[in-house]
Amino acid sequence: MPGIWKVGMAILIVCLVASIAIAIVRLSTTPTEILGDRFHGLPAHTRR
Repeated sequence: MPGIWKVGMAILIVCLVASIAIAIVRLSTTPTEILGDRFHGLPAHTRR
């Protein structure tokens, strides 16, 4: 049973690190207009 806990914790930590990495990449590629004081809303999507 203790082996299952170790595997579960390892998977949890890997998922957490992956989530943090994805968030850093997404925030670093976000235009400054969205994060700045001049935020006017999200861009409108065109419907087809």
